[in-house]
Amino acid sequence: MKNLITIISVLLIWTTGSAQEISLETGLNFTSYDYENSMGVSNENVTSSSGLYSRLGLASFRLLKQKINYGISFQQFNATGGDGYENYDWKTNYLGGFLQYQKPIYKNLLAIQASADFLYLASGKQKIGGETFSLNDEKEVNGFWLNPSIGLFTKIIDSNTFGLDLGYNFSMAIKPNDQGSESLSYVSNQLYFRIHLKTNKQDAQDHEHNNSNVGAPGNQVNMAQEIQTLKLAINSLKQPSKQIPEVTVFFNLDSYKIDKDQYQKLEALADYLRNNTATAATLVGYADDTTGNTESNQTLSDNRALSVREFLISKQVNPTQCTVKGAGETSQFNQKIYDSNRRVLIVLTQKQ
Repeated sequence: MKNLITIISVLLIWTTGSAQEISLETGLNFTSYDYENSMGVSNENVTSSSGLYSRLGLASFRLLKQKINYGISFQQFNATGGDGYENYDWKTNYLGGFLQYQKPIYKNLLAIQASADFLYLASGKQKIGGETFSLNDEKEVNGFWLNPSIGLFTKIIDSNTFGLDLGYNFSMAIKPNDQGSESLSYVSNQLYFRIHLKTNKQDAQDHEHNNSNVGAPGNQVNMAQEIQTLKLAINSLKQPSKQIPEVTVFFNLDSYKIDKDQYQKLEALADYLRNNTATAATLVGYADDTTGNTESNQTLSDNRALSVREFLISKQVNPTQCTVKGAGETSQFNQKIYDSNRRVLIVLTQKQ
């Protein structure tokens, strides 16, 4: 137990200094005990009881290009029972760490969450009648536990500095090592809310990637994107004042098909380009950085730009007037409304 506390203390000191976002997920465990004694007989009188649980998210890392959160976990698995002669209950407090993966599944409003808690019994009590007994020495309760869970959550608030989620998890805690002659597992339904506090460091980096890629290749991609954006901004200053303004085409999640509600602006652009053959159109495709990975988002941004080029050519625009660039994933246009980052930006300049 002392070793566990030491490890958690080191983790806190190490991660909080560089963390871009700290989150607190807290709620209730509604727990039932799946218990069998040495004869293989379960206790039918054990009923669910509530207990607190909390996860303090400290930082994240990348695994196979996916973001994995980690931090400290506290779990209470409580239950009550009775057989008509006496009442009894169990109260346990487990402490440890967790790993967590999240993936949006509907317009960045609804997401799935898979977690794994690695727990150790900090304290436990069993009350039978009027007497209380410690559970710390009971083999079926103490020691190391694994608590996987899966659930759904929705974003209530998602600003640059603060976030609020509401969610539900289903979990089953098991003891991987020997429990002796008895067996026990904890089955819980978790209801929770989670708050996010984003640091200034994260605010400064959000326009490149909400969750900052780690390593030289990711940094190089971001720098190349910034350089390209700067070049386009400089070129846009060279445009004659009589030219039409930039045109933006928006796309649905994970799609490079042009919706019909975007046709009118593109048809007007095609008409302009046909009548102004000395004008060049740079088609810059983007994907939002909240779903998928960097590689797939790069391909998606390329395909979106190509779709716009094909549309313009189908309207008899000279192909030499259209230059395609895929800028990959971004959150620079709007960090709250992720749909706005799924776009093709069209910049008009005079041919050199």
